[in-house]
Amino acid sequence: MGSSQAEEMVARLSRHEALRWHLQYNHYPPVSEVFIPVAEEAIDRGNQEDWDYIIEIPNGCRLTVAQIIEGLHLEPFLEVID
Repeated sequence: MGSSQAEEMVARLSRHEALRWHLQYNHYPPVSEVFIPVAEEAIDRGNQEDWDYIIEIPNGCRLTVAQIIEGLHLEPFLEVID
């Protein structure tokens, strides 16, 4: 259910607003809005297929783009590339 709701939000809102909604309502407990810039960078890097790029998240941990995409369930935000 969360994935289809995220897809709907992506279609209707700006990416930033869709991410805010997704992190707050498709996760329990909700993910803080301080993760929005991390999610945006991970999406941008994912769209470039730079899956192993390391991003420091707000708690000081360092994760790959792939780990962030998977952990925050950001797949609906990735561009579909044929």
